[in-house]
Amino acid sequence: MQGTHPDHHALERFACGDVSDDESGRIERHLRTGCITCQSEVDRLLLPLAVDPDTWRELVDAVPSFLSDDPAALARTFERLEKRLSQIELERAAAPHLEAALFTHPRTERFSVLRRRPELHTLALCDLLIEQSAEAGALDPSRALELAELAVEVSDCLAAAHYGTSVVQDLKARAWAYLGNARRLGGDLAGADQALSYAEALAEEGSADPLEEARILDLKAFLLADQGWLEGAAELLDLSVEIYGDIRDAHRRGRALIFQGIVQGNAGLAERAIPLLEEGLRGVELQREPHLPQIAAFHLAWFLNDCGRSAEAAALLPELRRAAAEATEPWTALRLTWLAGRIAAGRAAFAEAEAAFKEARRSFLGRDLGYDASLVTLDLAALYLQQGRIEEVERLADEMFPLFVARDVHGQANAALVAFKQATERELLTLGLIQDIGAYLLRARRNPRLRYDGFR
Repeated sequence: MQGTHPDHHALERFACGDVSDDESGRIERHLRTGCITCQSEVDRLLLPLAVDPDTWRELVDAVPSFLSDDPAALARTFERLEKRLSQIELERAAAPHLEAALFTHPRTERFSVLRRRPELHTLALCDLLIEQSAEAGALDPSRALELAELAVEVSDCLAAAHYGTSVVQDLKARAWAYLGNARRLGGDLAGADQALSYAEALAEEGSADPLEEARILDLKAFLLADQGWLEGAAELLDLSVEIYGDIRDAHRRGRALIFQGIVQGNAGLAERAIPLLEEGLRGVELQREPHLPQIAAFHLAWFLNDCGRSAEAAALLPELRRAAAEATEPWTALRLTWLAGRIAAGRAAFAEAEAAFKEARRSFLGRDLGYDASLVTLDLAALYLQQGRIEEVERLADEMFPLFVARDVHGQANAALVAFKQATERELLTLGLIQDIGAYLLRARRNPRLRYDGFR
């Protein structure tokens, strides 16, 4: 047992019926408290039973166990598990239909409909809304926000007497945490901070589930990273990695390591980022988050190139291109073009790099992604500077500020671009200064309060 929660292996043995009566009783009592974390893990382990009970029984029969000599005990185990699985499946099966019915109402009416219809007040619907908010993520921040707001509303309507006080409290904390995440993705960093702080307060009154704690730590780390506090974000992700290791969740640990690597790399610590990304990639399960290995491989190639290991970075491009060809959003292909340009520059293939940077820059501007276009422009300027093409660097500096000021580049970031122009005019521009400005822009992407003070 891990604290008040059974560990992953205990739940696995329980799902297979491979536990003693005493241990089974302890786990049963724990599940009856309504612990959604442990119940979800048992559900996942019992999925083969829902699909093909006969096959699952054959699997259990093959497991060396004291139950193999006790058919009555085995029958009781299956009767208990099948009953619980049936109840869980009923609520979960209903959740998508309830959500679909809710979304038939106009957006302005959905919250009032939620409040007055008790059949919508279920853990499964709340959990589904949270999951979909997380999936919508950066690709559709407005949808992520609405789903998280609806999840918060459902969590407020859950009956603690039915589900258990600690379970409801945990789910409220999670809903508010993902509301904070959705606000962050939409650029509302102050609102994100408020929501995550409230989530932490709610979690303190919950079950003290380490998984819930780690989830909130992850989301708080992402917020700190967007606020430009990369060192603080890395510290929180350290704690997440430790918790996921303690509860033996290899996938979530791998995920946290990947994002820790991304944060470290964006903080300018590419050498430290690479082993984190490599270890994280080894731990994640593709079927649980299919896009996660692609995200990790993209950043691994980026940071390998930053460390002068351009050949190793280039070796990752074919697989990344195959994945990008299957992606529905254009952002993936654009970022990959940019990455290919950086790798070409690292190999001193200047013509190839220039073509890639120009294509990426043009495409970013065409989609009003001024911030990314600014970063690519700095890479192009660095490329020209390396080749002694000073007049072209000056041309980029002359056009950069008026070109980007009307787009999505905030005031403090504009100050960094002004510094680039001034350094060019004074013939003080260096590769180091370009790198400093680029590093600042990465840190300040969503935080207009993070000042640029790097050039005088």
